[in-house]
Amino acid sequence: MPERKHIYPYILLGVSLVVLAAIVFDTAIGKAGLIANPVVLAVATLMTRYGEADWCLVISFILVLKASAFARLSTTLKDRCYGVFISTIGLYAFSSIALSGLASNLLKRMFGRGRPGQFGLDGAFNFTPFASNSQFESFPSGHATTMGAVLMVLFLIMPKYRLTFLVLALWFGMTRVVVGAHYPSDVVAGLCFGAGFAWLVARLFACYGLGFRLDTKGMPILRQKLLK
Repeated sequence: MPERKHIYPYILLGVSLVVLAAIVFDTAIGKAGLIANPVVLAVATLMTRYGEADWCLVISFILVLKASAFARLSTTLKDRCYGVFISTIGLYAFSSIALSGLASNLLKRMFGRGRPGQFGLDGAFNFTPFASNSQFESFPSGHATTMGAVLMVLFLIMPKYRLTFLVLALWFGMTRVVVGAHYPSDVVAGLCFGAGFAWLVARLFACYGLGFRLDTKGMPILRQKLLK
């Protein structure tokens, strides 16, 4: 069995980033309010839509269907196996994004953190658990959770471009701060939670030999090349 101790430094790093963001940035962001520059705000408003889970789920679901059809219609064993492999990766992406989103929504309601628009009440650390009010569902960011899950999916299936995916996830995630929907710590928590959730799903898939396998350090890697 691979050693689980390898994941502990990443958990410590994620928790540290969330706490540091909360201490250093959240109150300052709450006091500052929305960015006044209309161009920056317009760009952020456009970019933040890509953090919605709908389009990611649709693409991954279509991938599952098309790859399954390809496997069924293929005339060679090699093509069938490849179709099943791609279908499994699509299923992995769909499961990671959908389940992390559901878990994030549950955590939002449980923590009940007020959004930046509620800063005037009790500052950046205003918590009203299970308030049944979207204005108290700030932590963690659902959009950032989606971006974190997508980031990890891409990390694992296209490792060559990991740095690019990380930079994009940070930019898209922080648009939630620019539009006034979340504090920085909400975004960092969402990114870490989504990425961690998708990593665990990949590890679960690997344990059953579905699309991934575990290397000697317990890290999930693809069982075969994504592109033929």
